[in-house]
Parts: sequence; C-alpha cells; structure tokens
Amino acid sequence: MQGGEEAEQAQQKVPGHRASHSSGGADFSRRSDLPTEVGTTTLKLKASFWNFPLLSHSSWFLPTLLFLAAALWGVWIAGERGPALRELRWMVIEPLLIIGLAGIMARWHAAHVIADGRTGDLPRPASRVSPPASRLPHPPPYWHRLLQAWLLGGCIAALVALLQLVGLNLVPLFGIKAGFSADSFFVEGVQRVSGLYGHPNNLGLAMGRYWPLAAALAYAAWQQAGMRHAWPYFVATGLCMAALLASFSRGAYLGALVAAFVLAAMLLPTTRWRDRRLWWAGGATLGAGLLIISLSVILGIERLNPFGASGGIRMQTWASALAMLRDHPLGVGLDQFGRLYPSYIAPELRATNEINTAHPHNLLLDIALRMGPLGLIAFAWLLANFYRRSVPQNAILVGAAAAMSASLAHGLVDQFYFWPDLALSFWLLVALVVGRTDLSPTDY
Repeated sequence: MQGGEEAEQAQQKVPGHRASHSSGGADFSRRSDLPTEVGTTTLKLKASFWNFPLLSHSSWFLPTLLFLAAALWGVWIAGERGPALRELRWMVIEPLLIIGLAGIMARWHAAHVIADGRTGDLPRPASRVSPPASRLPHPPPYWHRLLQAWLLGGCIAALVALLQLVGLNLVPLFGIKAGFSADSFFVEGVQRVSGLYGHPNNLGLAMGRYWPLAAALAYAAWQQAGMRHAWPYFVATGLCMAALLASFSRGAYLGALVAAFVLAAMLLPTTRWRDRRLWWAGGATLGAGLLIISLSVILGIERLNPFGASGGIRMQTWASALAMLRDHPLGVGLDQFGRLYPSYIAPELRATNEINTAHPHNLLLDIALRMGPLGLIAFAWLLANFYRRSVPQNAILVGAAAAMSASLAHGLVDQFYFWPDLALSFWLLVALVVGRTDLSPTDY
C-alpha cells in the first residue's frame, strides 16, 4: 500500500501529469480511459437536462408544451408573419432557452457541489455549533447567484431612473433605445421618468417584479443573520420601490399593494397578526394613501386620480378589444393587435395617440387575442401549478409569489407577459418555484 502511494506521488511530480478528481469530472490524462470518461460526462449532461424540473415533472412539462403550441398557433393565424415570428423568438423561444439552460447548469453545478462535499452556501455569522443539514440555505448556489445578478440589474435600472428624476440622464451611456416618450417629462401634474425603458409604465412593470423578491430576501436575511447580511437586499428593495413610485404608474401602485399584502400574509408569523400595533400601522398606511388621493383630486393632480380621464380611455380600449375578440374568437395572432386596432378604436380616440396602442391593456384579452383559447388554458395551468407549489416555506418562494401576484394585478390594467423582460421574469419566477418545496420560511 505504501509503495502504491509513493508511486502515485512520483507520478504527480511528472511535468504535465494531471491527477483525476473524485468530483466526477472527466480525466483526460489517461488516454485509455478517454471513451469511458467522455461517455460518463455525456450521460451526466443528459441526466441534468432531463432532471430540469420543467422537463422531469409532467405538471410543468405539459402546460409548457401547451404554451409552446399556443404560441405556434399565434404565428399560424397571424395576418403578418414577420412580426409574429419576431415575437415568437423574443417572448417565447429565447426566455425558455435562457431559463432552460440556467436550470441545466444549476442541476449540473449542484451535483458537482455535492460530489465535492462543498455547500457553497451564503456566508453565515461565526457560531460554535454548526447548523443541521436540513437548515442549510437554499436554493442551490447557482440559482441564488442568478437571482442576485437579476436583482442587481434591477437596481441599476432603478438608479438610472432615479437620477433622471433629479436631472441626470445616464441613458445615452447605455446606448440607443426605442422609446414611446421622452426619458423624463411633465404630464398630468407630475414628473414621470422611464429610465432604461421605453415608457414610465414599462419602468413600473419591471420594478413591480424586482422589489417583492428583494423585500422577501431582506426580511429573511435580517431574521436569520442580522443586518450585516440583509442590508444589500434592503438597499435593493428601497431603490426598486423608489423607481416604481417615480414611474407614477397607477397599475404599478396597484400591484405593489397586492405584493405587500402577500408578503405580509406569508412572511409574518401568525402571532404578529394579533399585535394591535400592526393593525394600527396598516390603518395608518391606508389612511395616508386615501389622503394622498384626496389631495391629488383637490389640487388637480390628474395622474394620481384613480377616476381620471385615462381610466375612461382604458375602458374604451377594452371595449374595442372585446369587439375584436368577438370577430376573431380563436385570436388574431402574435403582435397583431396594433395592426387591427385602428379598425376597432372608438371614434373619439382616432385622432389621439391611442391610435398607436399595441395591446389591450388587460392580460386576459391580450392572451386570448395573441394565442387564442390554448394560450388562456396554458397560462392558467402554469399559474395554478405555480401557486400550488409556492407555499410559504422559503423567502424566495414567498418573494416569487408576491412578484407574480403583483404582475397579475398590474396586468389587469396593463401588460403582463409580452415584453422581453417581462417574459424572462415570468419564467424565472416559475423556475424558482419548481422543485423548491422542502424549505423553511427563514431560509434565503
């Protein structure tokens, strides 16, 4: 035995020699083992692919397949195939490929972490007693890093928007964007900014996805590890919430209220709901909101008036979309609403900017017109599975549920899915929930 160890040590001293590792990685130093190692590595990659939750569980694979079928139907029935194919690539194929590849890499990375005996968990405060294995943080490091990178992108976008609000426009440093308005403009009594997005409403849509996840992670990190680990998430929450407020999107405000309720209901312990101070705080917040709305009506700040003229325009848009759906019960195809809308627009809006409306500003009407009944069934199936799995067992699941709830509430009066960033966010939220059901509320 000792002679064998000495021989192995001597081999390792030979220049160019590479020792094999127990982590399961391929060893190409021994040419005779090359076919076996390549085959093993290939099998591992295949296993990682088929173990990706969207493919390995029929509860996710079947609705995803139905979603793809509905998207293809949207291309087939489109009057103009060019825009439909572009939307198929931007809103369907590319987001699914990105999240699918991320899932494969996450499984592959997790398998190698386990094989090497590493946890790769987030830093913890020094402790004399090691936490039990069941209390180790989740999800796997790869997903956590991906989520952190996504939140970092949201913080950068939020910071750019907030700087616009004070007169510093950094958008040209990022390149040229296609916008529907100026980067910053005064309208209906308020100063609105769009940041890196094409319109302030798009800024509100994006920030409504970011801040609930950041807030859930901030709360969990604060509860479990203190402010030392929680402060980056608190900063992210503050930046994204401030940018959402700066968008002056009433739909984003509605989504934020829904997300805040979901976060409170799923994160706060049951005993806290008996605390009168919590109810006083909630009542004070509601009263402040009603006071702001009342003052905006009195002072003529139309943007903060929920009963203003834009609400009537939105209802006229819905009526036109319903008329279009009656004429095309199987849908009109991907990215076809703007082409047909001038034939259905209310006569009094024909001479306004509303003639350029590209979607019906309602998720049910939008999905039905773009993808037909199959699209409605696919989304309903995916969302039912999402909420069934996003039980309050982990901060990431809670944040994902709050972000999805905000997007649904906002989608009732604006866009829900059919922008590239919104499509990617949708599938990221779904991927975070898939397979993450064995976690506790304080894990992050």
